[in-house]
Amino acid sequence: MGIEYHTYEMLKNLRRALHYCPEKSGCEERTMDLLKGFLRQHTTFRIVDCNGWFYAVHQEEGAEKSVAFRADMDAIKGEDGRVFHGCGHDGHSAVLAGLCLFAEGKKLGRNVYFLFQPAEETGQGGEMCSRLLTEKGIEEVYAFHNLPGYPLGTVVLREGTFACASRGIILTLKGRQCHAAYPEQGINPAWLIGELICRIPEFAAQPGYEGMVLATIIQVKVGEESFGVSPGDGKLALTLRAERLSDLERFQDSIRTFAEKRAGELKMALQISVRDEFPDTVNDPDMVEVCRRRLKKRGIPWIEASAPLRWSEDFGWYLKKAGGMYFGVGAGEACPDLHTAGYEFPDEVMETALASLEAFL
Repeated sequence: MGIEYHTYEMLKNLRRALHYCPEKSGCEERTMDLLKGFLRQHTTFRIVDCNGWFYAVHQEEGAEKSVAFRADMDAIKGEDGRVFHGCGHDGHSAVLAGLCLFAEGKKLGRNVYFLFQPAEETGQGGEMCSRLLTEKGIEEVYAFHNLPGYPLGTVVLREGTFACASRGIILTLKGRQCHAAYPEQGINPAWLIGELICRIPEFAAQPGYEGMVLATIIQVKVGEESFGVSPGDGKLALTLRAERLSDLERFQDSIRTFAEKRAGELKMALQISVRDEFPDTVNDPDMVEVCRRRLKKRGIPWIEASAPLRWSEDFGWYLKKAGGMYFGVGAGEACPDLHTAGYEFPDEVMETALASLEAFL
């Protein structure tokens, strides 16, 4: 595809430099400095700072159409409390920098925007950066994710939902504290929390959903280890997940309606807040077919995912504003899972990822 061996070595060195300066969502300052320094050294692209993120742009005089490519930059917190690149965003950013090298000095017939996005792990970065598509009239947008558990260097495609919608919801309850010897004199939120947990499978099994729905209990908290007190405060945190955003909304509404009804009956105050919202990442079937043809022409192996990936990806915000698609590149069947201590982005993924993205330049 036109990238030479020494260039891959440069990209591997960049990826490793990024790997050793992991930064949590919204704090990617050193990461951006490394990437911008690399692009300034090796390309002539204009780099535009956007207060917490940036993009590089290849512009051609008279070009009427624009395409964008996006990579995420943030890292995650590990079990030991330290931040590390446990999702491979260091590799994603290095690959996008490599695509910039490939595009340097070429006549492409359209403008190309290379978006380096923060805060994918919280869902906030995609919602913010996707506004550039509307602002610049960008008609197509592409991105990829490395996928442990799939054959190394094989592209993973899927029509329709590639990654599920998800969001965190927190139900905060306020009852009335009393002496543990007289629990009937208080309002203990533990009973409602327990009742709600038991009903969640029923809400998930309702007929009419278009695809999978799932709830994961993240936190349950009621009172303290004070055995003379029946507590009055409680909290239940859930991650809701669904193949389609419309199903997630319906699932959440069932939980909310039940919680509000029972809290009212029990004379308990209820507050519901939402965090880390991710839309469904949905590929247009026609775009996936175009990708199949282009991969076949270049001799790049690909397979079809049999089901949507359960994890979420804020690239869904982009696909709600422009055409394009999201795909995976296998990181190897034996590669440790994402978000685990043993994971590190395999450099061998780079060649296939670059060749696949280059097909859409």
